[in-house]
Amino acid sequence: MKTYSLLDLLKLIISKWWIWVITAIVFAFVGFGFAKITHFKTYQATSTLTVAHNYSKISQADKQNNGQDAFDLTQSDILLQNSIKSLIKDSAITDNAKKKIDFSSNDINVNSPDNSVLIKISATAGKAKKAVKIANALSKSTKKILPKILPAAGKVIIAQKAVETIESTGPSAKKYALIGAIFGLVLSGVVLLWNDIKDKLR
Repeated sequence: MKTYSLLDLLKLIISKWWIWVITAIVFAFVGFGFAKITHFKTYQATSTLTVAHNYSKISQADKQNNGQDAFDLTQSDILLQNSIKSLIKDSAITDNAKKKIDFSSNDINVNSPDNSVLIKISATAGKAKKAVKIANALSKSTKKILPKILPAAGKVIIAQKAVETIESTGPSAKKYALIGAIFGLVLSGVVLLWNDIKDKLR
């Protein structure tokens, strides 16, 4: 069996350089085209709610009997956050908001900072205006319905409406073109070198 030195391999590469270049360009265009076809933009809008007990509706007798003060009630609100987040995402609250604008549960995210009574509702959509509308519709629906289905939540206040969005984009065309070019070089190199070596080994 004939062996090949590094110099022999370099000579093979140089003799077929034009095939390498053409293949790299073709695959670069394939990668670029794929990125353009799958290219997309999404927009995320966020509104902020505060959820706390309505202290004015708690009688003095209740406070004495239960030994609760404002601090205790605030801690209770924090413990309720998980229940509140679940209700906002999948309950009559969401169904009511969908009457204003169409969206799915996958389009929304509800979270709250640690040790706070804030609820942040984020909505994602293909259009900036729609993302804002979803977030605000869900906030209004939460304010209206949450106290009815979860009385312990107390009063809901919309602290900040969604007014602007954060934009994110799909795959980078330049990145995919570069990946395609590298893949083309490697693939054509393996095929060409193997064919030449195989022929000379016969």
